[in-house]
Amino acid sequence: MFPKLFAYECKRGLAWLSLVLLTVCACKKSTTTEQKIAYDPSSPVTISRITPDSGGVSTQLMIYGSNFGEDTSIIKVYINGKPAPVVGTNGSSIYVLVPSKAGTGEVKVIIGDHSTKQEVIAPVGFRYIYYPRVSTLAGFTDKDGKTAIVDGPINKAQFQEPYWLCFDEKKNIYLLEDRLGMRFINAEKTEVTTKFLKGNGMDRPRTLAFNPTWDTLYITNDQWDWTGLSTGIATRADNFSRWQSLVYSQTTNGGAVQPQTGEYFFNAYSTGAVFKWDRGAKVSRELFRIGDVNWEFNVQFAPSGDFAYIVVVNQAYILKSRYNRETGVLETPVHFVGGRRSPGHKDGVGVDARFDNPHQGAFDEFDNFYVCDVYNHCIRKITPEGVVSTFAGRPQKAGYTDGTLRDAQFHDPRGIIYDQTTGTFYVADQLNRRIRTISTE
Repeated sequence: MFPKLFAYECKRGLAWLSLVLLTVCACKKSTTTEQKIAYDPSSPVTISRITPDSGGVSTQLMIYGSNFGEDTSIIKVYINGKPAPVVGTNGSSIYVLVPSKAGTGEVKVIIGDHSTKQEVIAPVGFRYIYYPRVSTLAGFTDKDGKTAIVDGPINKAQFQEPYWLCFDEKKNIYLLEDRLGMRFINAEKTEVTTKFLKGNGMDRPRTLAFNPTWDTLYITNDQWDWTGLSTGIATRADNFSRWQSLVYSQTTNGGAVQPQTGEYFFNAYSTGAVFKWDRGAKVSRELFRIGDVNWEFNVQFAPSGDFAYIVVVNQAYILKSRYNRETGVLETPVHFVGGRRSPGHKDGVGVDARFDNPHQGAFDEFDNFYVCDVYNHCIRKITPEGVVSTFAGRPQKAGYTDGTLRDAQFHDPRGIIYDQTTGTFYVADQLNRRIRTISTE
């Protein structure tokens, strides 16, 4: 397992891991494949060196030494006191990922439990370097560029059409595959599973939104007419692996939940209408119309709940609607950024800026909005004042490249979410069939 993990990372262009892979493979050849190397509590645990001795978040750190064993469940690694995820071990080396905002300090390894526990400090510390970077979390294609829906360990899982993302309260990721179903990535980012596939009326799931208590997940469904399923819900009681019908008879491809009240709002793109769902009466109430009909748009609330952006995907602009806490409704929106029916790429202020199919966005702790600009193949940043800039990616140049923010490449990025705790964005990079990360430190 461990050498395969390294082989996977090497394919992503991490040249220094090639040398590590050779070392690890050589070690594995000298051991039997039938029995794992066990940690020996009667012998000391040693660390001879670490490599590299500096780097940023998600740096692949190797710790070399002896008597580590091959049971990762009894191994804990700390960098400057912060836990580092253990990816694998072969008895004489441990592979970990540097945690976010680790800072500079000692590298500590703890092996065993209770009476068998040993602690050892590396001879040199790790120097943490802050720099923004685009990386790949999961997904890959074969030599012909093909992929499929494949569950399993994060390094073996595959995605077909990653589309829309959301977190639950534990930072598990729920992921819609366009026209295919819903996937799940656990909070440790080690495993991918499928919650459900399309069918029985849920044939084109489009957006996801949790209620404030995290026990109900709203799933919009673009059914193309006024007779099919508009919104379904999945609940914690079913482990979010089944959906139940909630709203029928709308042409819906966008829904959102007000973060504090739990009120649900959704659209009907055929009329350009935005509705509020009345949970008590179980009916929908039309609030306003945006003026563009038969074009896809969605509703996305700021974490404060004070306002929502209405992203008009096909017409390349974004509206802003204030949430009225007295009446409990979204008010008629105003044109905020982007040129209406004028696609393109241009950084600027307000309606002078240009997008080309803006889609899902994510708010940071300062109410900046980072939106996937699909056909520009990049991530755009919108400040609360309406200043638009290119945050990551090469505008209008599709591709697949990890690296610094403006050197990296995406191909039709559709979904994005932000983890404030780690300063990390997760991006559904649709036509690269991958989940990408952007560290913002």
